Amino acid sequence: MKRTWSMVMVLAMVTSLCACGGGGKEQTAASTQQAASSEAKEESSEAVQAEEAQTDGEAIVLKYAAAEVPGTPENEANLNFIKTIEEKSNGRIKVEYYHSSQLGNDKQVVVAALGGSLDIVKSSAGNLMDYSDGLAFADLPGLFKSQKHLRAVFQDEEFRKEVSDDIFGDIGMIPVNFDVDGGAARALFYNRKGGVAKVPSDMKGVKMRTTGSEIEMALFSQWGASSVPMNFNELYLALQQGTVDGLYGHPIGTYGNKLCEVTKYCTVIDMSYIASVQLMSQSCIEKLGGEGSELYNIVMEAGKELELYKDQLIEEQLGTIMEQIKADGVEVYIPDDQEIGQWRATGQAVWENYVGDGKMVPQKIVDEVVAIGEGF
Repeated sequence: MKRTWSMVMVLAMVTSLCACGGGGKEQTAASTQQAASSEAKEESSEAVQAEEAQTDGEAIVLKYAAAEVPGTPENEANLNFIKTIEEKSNGRIKVEYYHSSQLGNDKQVVVAALGGSLDIVKSSAGNLMDYSDGLAFADLPGLFKSQKHLRAVFQDEEFRKEVSDDIFGDIGMIPVNFDVDGGAARALFYNRKGGVAKVPSDMKGVKMRTTGSEIEMALFSQWGASSVPMNFNELYLALQQGTVDGLYGHPIGTYGNKLCEVTKYCTVIDMSYIASVQLMSQSCIEKLGGEGSELYNIVMEAGKELELYKDQLIEEQLGTIMEQIKADGVEVYIPDDQEIGQWRATGQAVWENYVGDGKMVPQKIVDEVVAIGEGF
């Protein structure tokens, strides 16, 4: 079993205090041993409490927060995730679901989970970068050949463990599942005086909403567009008022959040995907009886089932989504091969600043993703 995040923090605090006190190696070792013993007792007590709750018939309540809105395939899949957990645990786990960013945006719910007030939360790769670079590779434009390539990356058990360990090492939270939001490549949705943008230079001066991801902002800079960090739930009003001119998002989510009502144009550049992760907090792990416990495994298995179920629901809607977007009055432009080449060149230009030893994305990670993609 991995050492818990709280254990790491306790040891770090003890080491720091002993160093300041000047008590020497023996005092540091004794204090560390005492902290470890105390932590082990605490974990044992929490596991016993979880078992007693199950025996007494008292349900363990998990608070789950995500940004999906009702009526979208993502939200329907989340409801099925909850149903699976409650059924497989025979009612020993109950899930309180907060959708539509009711408890805050991605960054806010991650902070809440770190503080122990939420149990399972979702964050996109771009938003997670404030706390961990574990998913930063997924933001690289042009890295994935298709949604199926990205899904295959997350289904590779060794790679999945590598990414999960990176995230756990950074923030002490465990990935329950990985999503390919919207199932399709991101597209540009925007308002622009000059009409549709056919090539990157057409985006010069356009104010683009960003999560704050360095990679995303660097890409916008390649186009000559400016970046405006903004919460997703503020975007409708910002587009309506002209605070921003556009977003780089997946079609289903853009349509489902009614953003097509306040944008005139869409350019499908077929270059990037939005990966996200649902994370289990330390408080959740403790409630379930610890890593490897029966209830913990039920939640983790439900997370893997959620991935494929959500992909299936999204694929069903992708066949008609562009027609729905056009029906909302958005003019959709599909660049030709030469134009797509120009868009992809801007993506490749970003890589050198973020990929390599000592940089945000290790070259080893990129090589592994490319190798998995050889089958597509």
